[in-house]
Amino acid sequence: MRILFFLFSSLAAFFSGVILSDTRRFQVHRYYFRSKKVKKNAKFVVITDLHGREFGEGNKRLVAEIKKLAPDFVLMGGDIMTAKDRGEKIINASIDVACALVKDISAFAPVYYALGNHESRVQWSPWRYHFTYRDMLMKLKNAGAKILDNDSTLLKEYGIRLHGLTLPEQYYKMSNRRELSPRLLQTTFGSTRDEYYHILLAHDPEYLPVYAQWGPDLSFSGHYHGGIMQLPGIGGVISPKLWLFPDYCGGLYHLNKKDQVVSRGIGTHTFPIRVFNPAELLYVEVRKG
Repeated sequence: MRILFFLFSSLAAFFSGVILSDTRRFQVHRYYFRSKKVKKNAKFVVITDLHGREFGEGNKRLVAEIKKLAPDFVLMGGDIMTAKDRGEKIINASIDVACALVKDISAFAPVYYALGNHESRVQWSPWRYHFTYRDMLMKLKNAGAKILDNDSTLLKEYGIRLHGLTLPEQYYKMSNRRELSPRLLQTTFGSTRDEYYHILLAHDPEYLPVYAQWGPDLSFSGHYHGGIMQLPGIGGVISPKLWLFPDYCGGLYHLNKKDQVVSRGIGTHTFPIRVFNPAELLYVEVRKG
């Protein structure tokens, strides 16, 4: 019995240490790409799934790390805030941490902000929140963010066109396996068959094959938080829809000859744990040639 108690205590202490480590620190993962479409080398940082988390007071540690990386611009890929959607009562969701982070980063680099399901919930269920969707977007804009809400922008200097996809509510429902048509992206953004290097910010990685079919050169997703726990040789354990061992939990994928990166995110939400799955910040370079 003593041996079992010792083993149990040791395992509990070990996993507690892993969880504390993986949730309180973040790693910088670096990706490098090359394309003849790019007019000028671009280096940028991608942040997803912060969920209102702070690394140091006022996110000083996070801002300092981003500044040290000296990006030409920063891409925010959704769920920088948290907006819960359970029950009918008004929920005191806050955009303050996201706005403060945008303001601090935009002091040294442009910020492009695509929306995740948490930002979108303010529009889907407006009665639950003490601010409106329009107010939320205006606060982010006033802080310095350029919002990509089913919208695109051209970074002419680099030959890069950015797109931010905002999926409707039905694609995030827990029991849903709704198919997404590439026609939705074609209708929303137009064609990718031009001289520009197309980058898509699309929060939900479930539809990676569809994004690749539409044809951006590079896409970024998040949402899965790395599957909460990463198992060697298997990958992420669970998705936000509670599917076990989902595809595309984190890392680099190549579908339809397109590059796609899924961030494991930098914060936590429903399950405030990470196991063998440190929070991450993405540093990306896209070079000419």
